[in-house]
Amino acid sequence: MVNISKLKNHFIAGGQLTEEQLRQAEDYAITKGINIYEALVFLNILDYETLGKGLAMIHGKPYHTLLINPPPDSAKDLVPLKFAVRWKIFPIDYDAEKDILTLALDNPEDHIIIEKLRNIFSAHRQLMFVVASRPEINKAIDVYYKGQSYVPVKNLDLPEDFSIVSPEQDSRKELSLEDKTCSQKKILLLEPDRARSSALQTLLDREGYSNVEPAYSTEEAIRICEENLPELLLVNGRTFDSQTSRFKDITHKYGLSPVSFYQFAPILLGQEYSYRKMSQALINLVMFFMKKSIKEDEKQLQEILTRARYCKLLALRLNLSPSQVDGLILAAWLSSNKFGKRLTRLITTPYHLNKILSTDTDEGGTKSIEANILKLVTKYQFIKNREPEVTQNINQVRKLLDQQSSPPETKAILEAFLRVIKDEEFLKKVDHPSRHILVVDPYVSQESTMVLRLMNDGYKVKLLPDAKSAVKVIINSEVDLVISEISLPETDGIGFCRALRKNASTAHIPFIFLTAEESERLAAECLEAGADDFLKKPIDPDLLSLKIQRLMANRSPNKSKEGINGSLREMNITDMIQNLSAGEKNVRIMLDSHDKKGQIYIRNGEIVHAYIGSSEGENAFYKLMSWEEGNFRIVTCSDFPQHSIRGSTMSLLMEGARQADEEKE
Repeated sequence: MVNISKLKNHFIAGGQLTEEQLRQAEDYAITKGINIYEALVFLNILDYETLGKGLAMIHGKPYHTLLINPPPDSAKDLVPLKFAVRWKIFPIDYDAEKDILTLALDNPEDHIIIEKLRNIFSAHRQLMFVVASRPEINKAIDVYYKGQSYVPVKNLDLPEDFSIVSPEQDSRKELSLEDKTCSQKKILLLEPDRARSSALQTLLDREGYSNVEPAYSTEEAIRICEENLPELLLVNGRTFDSQTSRFKDITHKYGLSPVSFYQFAPILLGQEYSYRKMSQALINLVMFFMKKSIKEDEKQLQEILTRARYCKLLALRLNLSPSQVDGLILAAWLSSNKFGKRLTRLITTPYHLNKILSTDTDEGGTKSIEANILKLVTKYQFIKNREPEVTQNINQVRKLLDQQSSPPETKAILEAFLRVIKDEEFLKKVDHPSRHILVVDPYVSQESTMVLRLMNDGYKVKLLPDAKSAVKVIINSEVDLVISEISLPETDGIGFCRALRKNASTAHIPFIFLTAEESERLAAECLEAGADDFLKKPIDPDLLSLKIQRLMANRSPNKSKEGINGSLREMNITDMIQNLSAGEKNVRIMLDSHDKKGQIYIRNGEIVHAYIGSSEGENAFYKLMSWEEGNFRIVTCSDFPQHSIRGSTMSLLMEGARQADEEKE
C-alpha cells in the first residue's frame, strides 16, 4: 500500500484535503479498526475516483474506475476470488490474442507483489497494471465476485431546520387524517409561490382538510392570525426561516407551533428520507461526537460501547418499538460524561431523552421502561468494574441487581437482562472458544489499552509480573497464548520463551514478545528463542488483535472452526440473531428441525443469505424464523455465497415476527 504521507502531501497541496479532515479520518480509522484510505472514503472526504487519480499522479500509472462496469469474464476467469482477495488485485481486461492481462492494484511500485504476481501467472503471459485505491478494489471484489450490491454514494442534504419523526408519530398522523374532527381544523398555509400554494391546497383538500387559508407573506399571516386565529401553521421552511424575528412574532405571539415543509418532489418521487435513515444518521453523529470527547480514555470508550450494546439488546428482547430502541441507544451514549449532558440539551429529538437520563420518577411515581433499562445496565457495569469476579456467577448478579429492582415491572427487565448476558457470553465462544491469554509484563496494568482490547475481543486475560509465576500458571492451567515483555525481573523474557519451547507440554503455545527497546539484533534473538512474533511498544491494538487471530488459527485450525451448538428451546432464532448482529459477527448458522435443514449467513451483523430446501432469500429466512424446536450450530464464516437478502436485520426480524404471529392465529 502506498505511503500515506505521499497521498497526504498530494491532496493537501491540491486543496482536496485539509489537516483537520486528515485528523478526523485518522480518528475514525482507529475507532472503527479500518485503514486511513477506507476512512477517507467512508466519511465522504475523498471518493474512489479522487483517491484513484491521486494514486495515478504519484505512481505515474493510469487510474481505472472499477465499479461502473463489470470486468470481462475472460479476465475474471484468470483471477480467482482467493487471488483477488489475497493480493488485493482486480482484473480489468484480457487480450487473448496477445495474451496480455491487465490488473488494477494500489501500488504498482511494490516490486515484491509484482514479482509474486508474475510467478503466479504463466511465464508467457504479459501483465499490465493500472492503479485504483485499496477501498475501491475491496468494494469491486465484494460486488463482482461476492454478489454484493453497489449504490453510488448519495449525499443526504438536510435543511437547517428539520426534525426526526418516529414511526409511532407517523402512525398517529395517519390516524388523524381519518379523524373528522381533526380535519375541520383551520390551517394557515404560509407559501409565497401562488402556484405551489394552490397545488398544496388541492392536496390537503383531497386528504379531507378543506379549511385552509393561504398567506403569501409574514405580514399577511399576522393579519389572518389577528382576525381569526388558526389551529395549525403550515409553512415553507426554505423561504421562511423559523429563526427570523418576524416569524418568531407569529409563533410566540399567537402560540402556534409551525409545521415546516421543504421539498415535495422527493416525496412524490419516492425519494424521501425514511425514519430509519434519519435516526441512524443522528445516532452515528452523536456517536462520532461522543467518541471524540472520550478518545483519550480507552476504558471509558469500551464501557460506553458495551452500555449501548446491552441497552439495544435488552430493548429488542423486550420488544420495544424502533423509536424506543433508538432513544435508548442515544441516551446510553449521552450518559457517559458532562459533554453528553450538554449535547442532550442542544439537540431536539422525539425520544424524550431527558426523561430517560433523569433519575426522577414521573407524576405517577414510576420511571419509563427506557430509563429503567439504562439504570439497570449502568448498575451492572458498576458492579462488574468493582467486583469482576462476582459477575461470573449469574445468581450473584441477580441478587445484587435485584436490590435495585423492587417494582414488578423492573423484575421482568432484570430477568430479560440476565438472559441477554448469558446469551452473549455463550455466543462469544463462536470467535474465541474459551481462549486464555497470559500477559507477562511488570509494566502493564488491567486498565491498559492492550488488556482492554483483548478483553473486548472476548479473551480471558491474566496478568503476571514475572516469568517464575507465569510458568506455574502455564503448568497448572490452560493457556492458549503468551504475550511477554523481554525485560523481566530475575529470568528475562528470552530465557522464559526458551524454557517453554524445551518443554514438550508447553512447546506448542504461541508466544509474542513486546518491548520498547530499539534493536534489530534483539528481534532476531527473540525469533531464534522460539517466539512467533515480535512487536515494539507502544502496541497497535488492531495489529496485535490480527496477529493473535492468525496464531490461534494456525496452531489449532480445527478448534477455531468448532463453533457452538445449542437447542432452539434454550435460545430462539430472534434472540440469537439480535446478539450476533449487535456484535457485527461474520457467521453461518446451521439449523435442523424434524428432518428439515436450513442455513442463515450473517456478514458484519447483517443477514445476507438464507436457504431451506429449494427455497432461498427472505422467504427462506421467514420459514426458519418460525422454528421453535430443533438444534443450531454457529461457526465463523469468511466465504459467503451470493447475497439473496438485502433488507436490514431489524426489518427482517420484525417482518418475521409478524408472519409468525399470523401463522399462530
